[in-house]
Amino acid sequence: MTSREPGSLKAENAHMELADDAGPDFGATRRSFLRNALLAIGVSGAAFPAWDCLLAAAASGTPFIGAARFQVLDAVAETIMPRTDTPGARDALVPARFDGLMKTWASAETHADFARVLDEIDLAARMRDPRGIVGLSAPQQLEVVAAYDQAKLKDRAYLKFKGVILALYYLSEPGATQELRYEHVPGVWEPSIPVTPDTRAYAVDISI
Repeated sequence: MTSREPGSLKAENAHMELADDAGPDFGATRRSFLRNALLAIGVSGAAFPAWDCLLAAAASGTPFIGAARFQVLDAVAETIMPRTDTPGARDALVPARFDGLMKTWASAETHADFARVLDEIDLAARMRDPRGIVGLSAPQQLEVVAAYDQAKLKDRAYLKFKGVILALYYLSEPGATQELRYEHVPGVWEPSIPVTPDTRAYAVDISI
């Protein structure tokens, strides 16, 4: 996942489509992807913490999920959403905000589910390097995460985990304004626009 076709989802390049009960075609459109990813973390409800609160929670000292597990999270998030011609998960502070969610939003069950996912991915990586996923090169990390992704298409905890990663990315300023095409509402009415390989989907609100 070191290159990216203009206008395509980064996750699609790694063949890591979001899936739900309908199977791996869940991520067929950005609209359905964003809707379901947001629903996965309850953005439709008022309980979703603000960005500043998440960063403040994450910056309060040792990561809530633990330093070692946070390193795994950082590697996995960057593997799913790598820096290419647009910012990656690290640039969008996805790992820090994810850790903030675990402290301020996640239930004990959700925290345990996500910890299991990270531990399983790291355990798979240890089959290649005793240091785990942090000891692997970026291409090797991709191989491990992609293999885990294919094996867990029906694992609801993993699907929710991945939905959180992607939603945090696409709701961030870099994700919404650089990976997506930001359109200020109401904007200019364009009844018809040409669609090319460089056409990006639209983001309309990054105020959450």
